[in-house]
Amino acid sequence: MISSKKIYWVNLFLEILPNSGCQQFKARLLRWAGVQVGKRVEIFQGVKVQGIGELELGDGCFIGHEVMFMLNAGSRVIVEPEAIVGSRSTVITGFHPITPDGPRVLSREGTCSTVRIGRGCSVSTQCIVLPGVTVGEMSIVGAGATVTKDVEPYTVVGGCPAKFIRSLK
Repeated sequence: MISSKKIYWVNLFLEILPNSGCQQFKARLLRWAGVQVGKRVEIFQGVKVQGIGELELGDGCFIGHEVMFMLNAGSRVIVEPEAIVGSRSTVITGFHPITPDGPRVLSREGTCSTVRIGRGCSVSTQCIVLPGVTVGEMSIVGAGATVTKDVEPYTVVGGCPAKFIRSLK
């Protein structure tokens, strides 16, 4: 599990370290805060990890600049080996239920879930991956897409919400 105090300092360092340099140092910083980081992971400038869930970055994955992982307590994000998460994308693991019966529309109770980004897939620039979603292996999520449900392996999806575009087989 991620240490909230340590990840605060790691986020500050990731903001100022060179864009494409210091890869091993960035990986060591994230490991120190409780993130599981594989070998040959590329982490660009401005990556932010918010919350205290679990984050796993597989071997050879690429995390573009200003990617945000929003982790609720008890949740997980798994980025499998060789996957790409494009710049300014956001991965979210929880939400607040909508309930018109309480003192406000959005409940104070939060939920948590697992998000899986499959082996070798590409989540393009400025995508949003919502809670509980699995992006199948070797699939492509088009730039700016909002992924609200599972993406089948070897497919291309895009749009808001993301819809099937074509098969890669």
